[in-house]
Amino acid sequence: MTSASTHLDSQSRPVSSAADTWHRFRHHSRTFSLATLLLPRGIRHAVAVLYLFCRRIDEIADTLVLEIGEKNAVGVLRQTERQLEQTLAGNPPNEYLWRKLSAVHAGFGLDPEPMRELIAGADWDLEGRAVKTVEDLISYSNLVGGSIGAMMLPLLQSARSPEIERRARSVGIAMQITNILRDVGEDRRRLDRVYLPAELTERYGINISTLMSPTPNYQDLIEDLMRRAEEYYDSGIPGVNDLPTKARTGITAAIRMYREILNEIRSNGYDNLNRRAYVSFGRKASLLLRDSYSSRRSRLGRSSATHET
Repeated sequence: MTSASTHLDSQSRPVSSAADTWHRFRHHSRTFSLATLLLPRGIRHAVAVLYLFCRRIDEIADTLVLEIGEKNAVGVLRQTERQLEQTLAGNPPNEYLWRKLSAVHAGFGLDPEPMRELIAGADWDLEGRAVKTVEDLISYSNLVGGSIGAMMLPLLQSARSPEIERRARSVGIAMQITNILRDVGEDRRRLDRVYLPAELTERYGINISTLMSPTPNYQDLIEDLMRRAEEYYDSGIPGVNDLPTKARTGITAAIRMYREILNEIRSNGYDNLNRRAYVSFGRKASLLLRDSYSSRRSRLGRSSATHET
């Protein structure tokens, strides 16, 4: 029988150079790689390395598990967890990603806790834990999204404070809820996972396991969750002003481009069951010049009166 680690290598070929790091970054995340070009040159490669670490964890929970099963995927996750701890201790395994992550840690002083939280989020998925309540949704989103916001902070500024981290986590939570709303159909088909809180699907009378196309109640449910994501964006965005001036443009761009996915879901008639919303390059470019999210939201969205809870 082929070992789990061999499966991981075939699914997630180790990066081997700085050019390969950037190529993988652009391939897997056009939005973040585009926004990263607007960050100071000295941190761009570090951002790409952190992204690929996050991608490694994500692939174990979302892709490798389909090849080797949950039990073996958990084993690979534990192995990756040990490799992370070795790396943080200054003794990285002899693989490009870990060596470069070790160098990033030495140069910027990464906070280990958010990296461990991301692994805990992968455990949530591999254990098949249900998202029963809105609080579950926020807890999960903080593990897999808020953690990334906190993870990025040492690259952006040396000053640390609980308030700065809270705002960074708010943006990460908002982005993760955005991810969930974009991928409802794909998560259901590929992974048999539903991240929409059961308490809300019951409140809106939605059976997500059998729903084939958006109904008015489903649209209201999605708007409810969009509103919650928007509240986290609104809570986190003021924190951009606490960053060094040179970092603000890139982070602002990433937030604007990612938040616009919510408007694309609206533009698709709320059909995130059969279609995957994406933001075109032209719209991304226009968002760099002007934040038109709210005006487009007003044109596309359903009446706020229909989704107040």
